[in-house]
This record gives sequence, C-alpha cells and structure tokens, in this order.
Amino acid sequence: MKASAPAKIILFGEHAVVYKRHAIVTAINLRCYAEAKKSNKIKIISPLGVTGLDFDVHPYISYAIKRFSEVKQINGVEIKIESEIPIASGLGSSAAVTVAVLKALDGEFEAGLNNEDIFELARKVELDVQGIGSGTDPFIATFGGAWLIPDRKSIKIDGVRLLVINTGESSITAEMVRRVAELRKRHPEIIERIFDVIDAIALKSVEPLEKGDIKTISELFFLNQCMLKALGVSTRKIDETVERLAELGVSAKLTGAGGGGCVIGIGDDKSIKKAAETLNGFLVEIGAGGVRFEY
Repeated sequence: MKASAPAKIILFGEHAVVYKRHAIVTAINLRCYAEAKKSNKIKIISPLGVTGLDFDVHPYISYAIKRFSEVKQINGVEIKIESEIPIASGLGSSAAVTVAVLKALDGEFEAGLNNEDIFELARKVELDVQGIGSGTDPFIATFGGAWLIPDRKSIKIDGVRLLVINTGESSITAEMVRRVAELRKRHPEIIERIFDVIDAIALKSVEPLEKGDIKTISELFFLNQCMLKALGVSTRKIDETVERLAELGVSAKLTGAGGGGCVIGIGDDKSIKKAAETLNGFLVEIGAGGVRFEY
C-alpha cells in the first residue's frame, strides 16, 4: 500500500506555538510518498540509506513502525520512501514521512485507523524523537489545508502566493527547539514576552490572510522575523537572504525551526517572480490536501 502526505509552511508562530501560543500553518503542494509491503523482516529504503529498524538513520520511520505495532502487530514490513520535500529544510519533511508511513501501514495491515488516529500516533512519534513539540507538523501533514493552531480553526487564504528559497543549511528541529527551551530557562521573563508578541502577530494575521491583504501580511512577516531573530534561530545566511529579498520588494522570514532551512517571501506577483528567478527560489500553492492513499 502506498500513501502520501504534504509538506507544510509555518506562516506565523514558530517556536511560540510549542508554548501554547498561536500559529498559522498551511500545507503546500510538495509531498512525501511511503510504500509499505508485508515482509518477513523490517527493511527501510529511503534517500538516507537502507536499514532495518534504525533509530539513528531513520528515527521517524522507525518510531512510526514501533508506534503502529502497538495498534497492530507487525512481524515484518518493507518501507520505501520517495519525497519531493527537501530534508531538514523547515518544510515538515519529518512529519510528512511519519504520517505517510503510518497511513501506508494502516492500509497494508488493515488496521482501520482514521485520520485522527493517524495524527495521534504521529504526535507520539514527534515526542519520541524530539522530546518536545507542538504537534503542529503532524496535524498539517495529516489534515492538510490552512489552520490557526492550536484552535484548529480552518482558514481560507485568498490571493496569496508564496516564494520559497532553500538556504541549503540543514535545519534540525529537535536541536533548535532545545536551544530555545534552554534560552527560555535562562531568561523566562524575556522569552515569554517574545512568545506573546509572536502570538499577537499570528492572531493579527488571520484577517489579512483571508482578505489577501499583501501589504499587512508583509509587515507582519517582517515583525515575526525580528522576533525569531531575537530567539536566536535565524542565521547569517537567512538574514542575508531576507535582506536581499527586501531589496527586490519581497518581505521574508524563516519558516520552521530555523538554524537553516527555508525562507518564505511575499509580495506582488512581479516582485516574487523576479526574486524566484534571481535567487533560485520557487513558488508554492498553499492549502494542499492532507494524507491520502495513492493506491
């Protein structure tokens, strides 16, 4: 059985959402594909290599198999992964592979799981690997669309196109989440206020997103990026990319955990098209569908 799940972009709310603040998150039209076949042993085949159950090379897939085994016994399975989502880019590749694997396992072993069940298992996998997490990425990979988190309020985003530029620097979510947690522990009175500002930005963005108000969204992108930089999750390369995009008339911010990964930008069509050509970026469709069987 083969299944797929989408990549995601956090428009607003990175890191603060881990501490029960709001975020705006959307699925995009890049997908991860997982094929599961019954076997007499466990074998995982992906761009990272070929292994058995391996919590170092394939942590998300291995924990997905382990968690699924709590629902239905697996004597052996071969998992094959193909993905359009850049790894460690801040686009939710880990959640997408987790959810796609769980869905494929569900189909192959006829466990009868619904999407809420898939999400709950994926949420546990996130915690197994990272130790801490908001559940945002597994939720979007499972249900698709665009949402205000944690309220689970669906948002209809109108007339907004996003530019994505991969900085080429790896973004390791678990590492960046731990770094922010340590900073919060040292300076709670400051970091909590930064989280509050990020929360306010996310809530403020709902109306302009639904109206396609590019000017206001651009201002909020700038403010959110400033807060993320204050948390220490931006990098020199991200900062330089954001500044270069500003020169091209595009407001930009990092997306995901930071420390590398992707920068997203917004502006008028002419500006983002020119920026995409100049900086080797690409445009994405937002509000893509969630996890599904491919056959």
